[in-house]
Amino acid sequence: MIVGASGWLDVLGGVGLLAGSLLILIAAVGVVRFDDVYSRIHAAAKAPTLAVLLVGGGAGLTIRTTQAVVAALLVVVLQMIAGPVGGHLLGRSVYRRLRPELDGPDELAAED
Repeated sequence: MIVGASGWLDVLGGVGLLAGSLLILIAAVGVVRFDDVYSRIHAAAKAPTLAVLLVGGGAGLTIRTTQAVVAALLVVVLQMIAGPVGGHLLGRSVYRRLRPELDGPDELAAED
């Protein structure tokens, strides 16, 4: 069976949507299963950033209208900015509030 360009874009979009959804699921399991607060922050910040990129790209490839592609691009760009910055700020606030026990030298203590 020969699949045209439109069919391949649908297949690539579906793969992106599925892969992004699986990354979100893995991140949610990581948030629930990890014991350390920093590990939970890492799981909640890193995987969803890539997942939103895959879901946005998959949605853009599947829908293929200008408005949908622009909206998906805007969501991806804002998530790429907000996700890691939010994770960093959350980690700093946990450090300042709880002062958890660290394995190595405390490099942030000199900044306070």
